[in-house]
Amino acid sequence: MKIKYPFCFILVLAYGVNLFAQKNEEVWENIEITSRLSAQQDIAKPHEIIDNTFIVVGATSPKGIVKRVETKKDTIYHFEATGNANRIEFTTCYGTEENLRGYSEEALNDLRVIKDIYINNDQGQYGQTITYDWYAKFPEEMTANGGGIFAQWHGRPDRTLVRTPEGELMKLEIKEFVKLLETMHFDKNIGKDNKSNKPNGWLVEQSAGGPIVAFQFRPEYMYLIVRSEANRQSDPTFKVKPKPGKHLNKVIGRDGKTGSIAFQMPTKQVPINEWIHFKTQITYSKYSETSDNVLKHGGLKLWMNGKKVADWKGNIGKNDELGPYFKFGIYKPGKDGFKVDCKEFKQTIKD
Repeated sequence: MKIKYPFCFILVLAYGVNLFAQKNEEVWENIEITSRLSAQQDIAKPHEIIDNTFIVVGATSPKGIVKRVETKKDTIYHFEATGNANRIEFTTCYGTEENLRGYSEEALNDLRVIKDIYINNDQGQYGQTITYDWYAKFPEEMTANGGGIFAQWHGRPDRTLVRTPEGELMKLEIKEFVKLLETMHFDKNIGKDNKSNKPNGWLVEQSAGGPIVAFQFRPEYMYLIVRSEANRQSDPTFKVKPKPGKHLNKVIGRDGKTGSIAFQMPTKQVPINEWIHFKTQITYSKYSETSDNVLKHGGLKLWMNGKKVADWKGNIGKNDELGPYFKFGIYKPGKDGFKVDCKEFKQTIKD
């Protein structure tokens, strides 16, 4: 027997289903998180640590906004940045009273001076396989000048690795390095005399020129950049910039620096205002401690909503003593700004 329902009944039923869905997702708390810290110089207090996992770094309101949104179902973090903000992000790597226990106040001040207060935060090491699992949602359609980086993996430079004017590369003790700074300073990686402000021939280790891995959502593509730096001391004046649509699975670079596009998707195919489950498994390369060489290659696998969309093999990482760390939120938004929601982050380290 075929049952017929009047049109008004269907409307009522649809309204009820929609009302139930809204009620199930009802927001009962929406709080702006106002704390901002330096991961390299600040010791995070317990109330500044989000979900026992993150601290907030980046621009303050109104340029950068992050809100904790509690619903009946989820805890969601909403990130919003104007076009003139540099970043508003959660980072997994920072110093705490617990992981710095035993350091004297003088030793802590030395770590602040060299920007290495996160020295004891173990986020995994080069040579290991680490899986990063989270959800992201882009609440608005992409504009011509919108988008930005919504997740990235950063290296931690060997802060006291210097090259002398005679060309000798050596790793100084922290006290030795702080003593060196009494007569000179470093402008990026270049040593300069404190009195004359002229270059003095010293060089110091710096960043490799961009994140090790970066997930970008731009007007043409959503894509994943991977980079490697085999040199023990980086040259920040040369940056490897692989481009989507041109360098998918193609390695570019020189002098120990390489990069590639491990994944790309046309922006028009990216779901808007829908949760996307990202699972990124990275096997970091292993680098030599005594030379500018890669000892063991790495690779990256990416799943979106349970479907494997990338299986890239090559070098990923940086020749540093401390392992890399993860950040999500917004970095380098476009002129029109950027918004992204994130939730349910997990990290698993496997030797």
